[in-house]
Amino acid sequence: MSREKSEKNVRNIPVTVRLNEEESQKLSQYAAACGLSVAEFMRQLCKDNAPQPEPSAEFWQLLNHRRRNL
Repeated sequence: MSREKSEKNVRNIPVTVRLNEEESQKLSQYAAACGLSVAEFMRQLCKDNAPQPEPSAEFWQLLNHRRRNL
């Protein structure tokens, strides 16, 4: 099943950015912490969205524990 994209959503413009090793690692780490690819992380920044890191497994365990004890 093919999904048609509107002209607005077609991504056909490549962007090349040169980073040093440290910058590249940080970008990858930030994107991974948010559960996003580097490309999607950068798209979100361009849309004025500040991606936030996903909560840790420990957070979800604590939240579930508190819900059970309410």
